[in-house]
Amino acid sequence: MNELRRNKGPWKHRFIIGLFTVALAALAYWLLGFILDDIGSVRGPYYPDVEKRFLDQALVGQLADVDKQIADRRRNMQDQRERQNILRDSTDSSQRTMNQMLEFQRLNLEKGVKPLTEQQTALAESQNIFLANQKRYQTLNEEIARLNEELRSLEEKKRTIEASLEQQRGPAREEFQKLSHKHAIKVASLKLLVLIPLLLIALYLFLKKRGSLYAPIIYAAGVALACRVLAVIHEHFPARSFKYILLVLLTAIVLRILVYLLRMVAFPKRDWLLAQYKEAYARFSCPVCDYPIRRGPLKYAFWTRRTVKKLAAVSEPASAAAPEETYTCPSCGTKVYEPCEACRAVRASLLPFCDKCGAEKPAAAS
Repeated sequence: MNELRRNKGPWKHRFIIGLFTVALAALAYWLLGFILDDIGSVRGPYYPDVEKRFLDQALVGQLADVDKQIADRRRNMQDQRERQNILRDSTDSSQRTMNQMLEFQRLNLEKGVKPLTEQQTALAESQNIFLANQKRYQTLNEEIARLNEELRSLEEKKRTIEASLEQQRGPAREEFQKLSHKHAIKVASLKLLVLIPLLLIALYLFLKKRGSLYAPIIYAAGVALACRVLAVIHEHFPARSFKYILLVLLTAIVLRILVYLLRMVAFPKRDWLLAQYKEAYARFSCPVCDYPIRRGPLKYAFWTRRTVKKLAAVSEPASAAAPEETYTCPSCGTKVYEPCEACRAVRASLLPFCDKCGAEKPAAAS
């Protein structure tokens, strides 16, 4: 009967134990997360490698060559446009020079002064530069037009090649999705291969050691493992599959608890029976069939579960003065009060200790 005297400790101590149990569960969940992250870092399928097996490499080479030619044409066009900008600046400068020289000649003619040879030479040079720049500018325009036409032709060729490659990428993407799904299942299996045995060990310890001193440690580890298992299933399995798995797990848990409760009623343990007996004696009911104990001043009283405390408070003085007597339940025949074997005072027959002398009743006699 020593296990019945287990000290629970003050409520502050129990609160701290509960708090540290929650902290332990959080730390265990966090630690399991690091382990699962390391497992999840296993390299999966690489799309370029998958695509290479499905694409025509000749077309891929052609596409790369076309891209190179397109980049070259665009670069040449940019160079030609920069040259045009330089020629435009030079042409504008030559045109301003010609206009100035022509203005000088007009003013000299109005004054009747003959233009100088240097002025005529400068005017002729400006005209030559202007005409040459115009000609070169036109040549650059023709070159840009040619490059632009080649660019359009290359872009059309690129679109044709990309259309052919896109048709080949469809099967490549499907294959990549299949490989990714297989990899996800593989990773999930590896994670569950680590978690499930630990969860089974925690469940075994829960069933065998849930009443031990270190039960909170088992609870914390079990909750952390169960949450991680559900998280892995939710992450790596389809939503529909997760619903079924979660429903099956919850059904199994509820069924297990129900079986446990039914077995507890059919084959009760002493601790459970003792709690039931103490509760029944406290409300003046038969511990076996719950029939009211009509004894002493309560012999002719009527009460319910709600009014029993008020009735007990009113009847307490009379109960103290009334002589004690043995009592047998008239409903089920259980001996509820009997003489103590040590002091012969009347005591509760289904509780372990006598309230008069403290003598302990053997477990077999209850």
